[in-house]
Amino acid sequence: MNDTVRVTLVFPRTLWEEIRRLIPPGERSRVIAQAAEREIRLRQRMESVERLRSLQQELRARYGQLPDSSEDIRRMREERDAELTGMR
Repeated sequence: MNDTVRVTLVFPRTLWEEIRRLIPPGERSRVIAQAAEREIRLRQRMESVERLRSLQQELRARYGQLPDSSEDIRRMREERDAELTGMR
């Protein structure tokens, strides 16, 4: 037996008319449940992003802005390439 629950939902009249027009009986609950799942996943992602932003702000307040390391990485790659090229 499926683990389902029956609920009463309230829709704006025009939305419900579109649902009735476009979605055949027997499929409406599934379609509405899928839409609710998508909305829940979206809200969970937004919540995760907000937690990440909060953590970033906390780390920035604690440690300040860290220097850009791209130049150091470029230099190390050039050194490695020079070593490899010198080996041949």
